[in-house]
Amino acid sequence: MRFEVSSPIDVCPERRLRLLLCDGTGAVSGPWPEAEEWVSSPIRCLDSAVDCLPGIIAVRFGEMPAPQREALLELITALKRNSHTRERPLLALLHSKHRRLIEDLARSKVDFIRCVGDIVLDSTHLGEIIEKLGPEDRPGRHLEMVCSFLHYIQYEPQQEMTVCGAYLDRLVLGGQRLQEWCETEAHLHCEHYLNPRCKS
Repeated sequence: MRFEVSSPIDVCPERRLRLLLCDGTGAVSGPWPEAEEWVSSPIRCLDSAVDCLPGIIAVRFGEMPAPQREALLELITALKRNSHTRERPLLALLHSKHRRLIEDLARSKVDFIRCVGDIVLDSTHLGEIIEKLGPEDRPGRHLEMVCSFLHYIQYEPQQEMTVCGAYLDRLVLGGQRLQEWCETEAHLHCEHYLNPRCKS
């Protein structure tokens, strides 16, 4: 899947962006081609998106405190409400399959979601990710895959733990169980999902 820049108005005439990446994690390497841009803040991303109308906008959600996550969600909402940028495809790059975040992204009308972990991104790798985007990367498909009983409890200002709502939030989830059961369609066969102690 290849996204081309097409703009009926003459903005940012000195360059046209094929890709705009907002990534404040620092896990980015260069150099970046002239027709692509990497920024580290939501404000700079919004400015560049409005000025240069990129072919696709990617926003990376790393392991971060809730306020930073909220700022990126606000960026996505602003991009989808802005008359200049609302038609631009928007890709959210996640550290992990965080159900609450995926629900928020779906409400914000993000177009695609891809989990990339904490890998270092460069222009070539990001281009390969974009080329392979398809129906399985739509927010609705991610929500079908991830167990609806996943809950998140904040235990420090910047930390949260994942727990099983079907087990009264008393079962802490992580590692293999979380990745291979709760965050995949295998959760449909989980004993807690099939016999919940409470409703999700």
